[in-house]
Amino acid sequence: MDRRKALKNLGLLSGSVILFPTCDFSKENVSKVMNNLQVTETQESLLKSLVEIYIPETEHPGGLSMNLDEFIWVMVDDCLPKDQQDAFMKGMSLFEPTFEELGGESFQKSNQEQRTASLSQMMDENPVKEIPEEVIRFIEISKSYAVLGFMRSEYIMTEVMPYSLVPGKPPVCRSIDPNGKINIYA
Repeated sequence: MDRRKALKNLGLLSGSVILFPTCDFSKENVSKVMNNLQVTETQESLLKSLVEIYIPETEHPGGLSMNLDEFIWVMVDDCLPKDQQDAFMKGMSLFEPTFEELGGESFQKSNQEQRTASLSQMMDENPVKEIPEEVIRFIEISKSYAVLGFMRSEYIMTEVMPYSLVPGKPPVCRSIDPNGKINIYA
């Protein structure tokens, strides 16, 4: 056997083995890898659109400008147990087909009014069509974390409702009636 030919083939084989894991033939690349979740670009876009509906821009910054979608991803990844994370991701994957059944158009192609109306139909107690439980759970979790992130944001806590570390006035020194009740804030 020719040693040069064997070494050449061995080099080609080892080079292809090294390069093979970098080749990704999946439908969509993972754009964000967290501790427990792998998020695609489509999922990121969907959550950003939902955050924009939950907390729109007004005289106050909206959910999109406050990056509440990032807050939701971190909360789902860090705070929910594995079974609820799986239900959240499954609900997210079922959201688009469910939305199309209700509105007839995809979520990404619809305008803001259509999105809001269809979301209201999905969360209605008596929906027109059967909504999968995972989709409802996905909407509930994402909305509750969006509101939590908004209300706990630096902007809200400093500009809208300034937080006072010690509420109330300090107690005043005075004589105490031995027969009366003690009220330090009177």
